[in-house]
Amino acid sequence: MADAMNAADIRRVGIVANPKVSDGYVDRLVAVLQKKGVEVSEVRSDDQPDGAADIDLVFVLGGDGTMLRASRMYPGRVLLGVNLGKVGFMSGMLPEELETGVEKVLGDGLEVQEYRMLEVRVGDGEPSLAANDAVLIKKRPHQLISVDVRIGGEELFAFRCDGFIAATPLGSTAYALSAGGPIISGDAGCYVLVPIAPHALVSRPLVLGEDQVAELELVEREALLSLDGAEPREIPAGGRVEIRLSRESVKIGRTEDWSWWRAVRRTFL
Repeated sequence: MADAMNAADIRRVGIVANPKVSDGYVDRLVAVLQKKGVEVSEVRSDDQPDGAADIDLVFVLGGDGTMLRASRMYPGRVLLGVNLGKVGFMSGMLPEELETGVEKVLGDGLEVQEYRMLEVRVGDGEPSLAANDAVLIKKRPHQLISVDVRIGGEELFAFRCDGFIAATPLGSTAYALSAGGPIISGDAGCYVLVPIAPHALVSRPLVLGEDQVAELELVEREALLSLDGAEPREIPAGGRVEIRLSRESVKIGRTEDWSWWRAVRRTFL
């Protein structure tokens, strides 16, 4: 889903910068924003906790990983990424166009795409959100895990494998793609379930509808669960992970003439 953010709505911004990013980029960004009369509320690294709530836009200096961490720091806020990483699929501005890009944002506004997130619940706990993916993976390199998979309460299959990836359309271009999953258009109301190195002659990823709930139960051995690449938590043997498509979205701003499939071609082909 695409929307527009008017330049008049951008008065107070935050900046999230990967600690490896040169201070020069931060200084350039702050300088051009202040020159245009925009208040820079705070500048934070991506390993800090939640940021200010009362801001209009978040500039993110880094790659896709920094964008994902910024989405946890500023839930519900529009994120505008300046690609200083290796892939930059989620970014909306090139670093060499920093000043002209800010001028464009503050002159013409920017296009905002909303991407549905995953809702992930462990056992009877509170649900958590993931913009890209939820990865359930074996804890010990030399051992497989056994996972029972149910869709909508119906037992589908049991897999011995390294793990499973549940990915949103946005996350379908990340780890799930490397594991053999499909690229899903960003506006599709679905998510994908991809086995990681299954011990089977035949296995296929599953594309699930927005109302379908996937349950992954560990039959034996513990595993690790990570959301969007964050620090994993251990899931014990017998543990259950429930996954569905959330009604919540991550909002990503773009300054350039952008389309999903043009970005796919530019990034992966």
